[in-house]
Amino acid sequence: MRNLLLAAAATLAIASPAAARDNSAYVGIEGGILFPKSTKINGSVDFTDPLVPDLLSTRLGSVKFKKGWDIDAIAGYDFGMFRVEGELGYKRASNKSVNISQSFITAINTGSGGTFIASDFNLSGHSSVTSAMLNGLVDFGGPDSVNFSVGAGIGRAKVKSLGDSDSAWAYQLLAEARYPISAAVDIGLKYRYFRTGKLNFNDDFSFVGVAPASGGTVFFDNNSKFASHSLLASLIFNFGGVEAAPPPPPPMVEPMAPPPPPPPATQTCPDGSVILATDACPPPPPPPPAAPVERGERGQ
Repeated sequence: MRNLLLAAAATLAIASPAAARDNSAYVGIEGGILFPKSTKINGSVDFTDPLVPDLLSTRLGSVKFKKGWDIDAIAGYDFGMFRVEGELGYKRASNKSVNISQSFITAINTGSGGTFIASDFNLSGHSSVTSAMLNGLVDFGGPDSVNFSVGAGIGRAKVKSLGDSDSAWAYQLLAEARYPISAAVDIGLKYRYFRTGKLNFNDDFSFVGVAPASGGTVFFDNNSKFASHSLLASLIFNFGGVEAAPPPPPPMVEPMAPPPPPPPATQTCPDGSVILATDACPPPPPPPPAAPVERGERGQ
């Protein structure tokens, strides 16, 4: 499941780097379902009667867990394509079943004269983890669409189990998808694989033997690691950041000048002048006067 989700996140991480929350701080809360992995337990028996041989520590079974819950609070800073965040988390799951080898129970019953079964050893209850982690994540996605992240974290965890507690270093692998629902709020879905270093837990169970058999004490210990898968819903609040520049205004388009009016209609008069078609041509000039007749001197 872990490899499948990480591979899916890596496949989706081919988009351009996200820019919506760049250079801004954020806080968030997350919660969801926890899938703890089973752990191994060891056991030994110290009989009070020295004539009854003790049982040395041996691997005797495992503890399986029910589905539990996982919650955390985070605070971080988005540097752009890379984010750093601190995380405080709490996980809890009840024991589902305790499997103890029948040969171990038979050895106890032989030495004590009893008729014990696995449920008599009171190994039920729950396990819990309190952790403080420092995470680094790489972001992929668009500023106004789904944003994908993959990363890892390291820190310290305190685990309570089998009536005891112990602390160890821990690491986790993360794959996350976020979606902005407003300018400052994101919702998300996160997968987490969590694992601690080696832990040591101890518990004991005292019993009274049936005469002439011996009484004694059963010692249980667990020196394995706590590991789990989680699927979480996230609610993230973002602060500050650089607002995206608004798009430039559309270029101004000047209105087109109206076309010039058509030239007026004209006419050419007989005298060759050009006048408006609505005007009258000038009258033709009068004919020139006739030349006078010259008279001779006859008759004088």
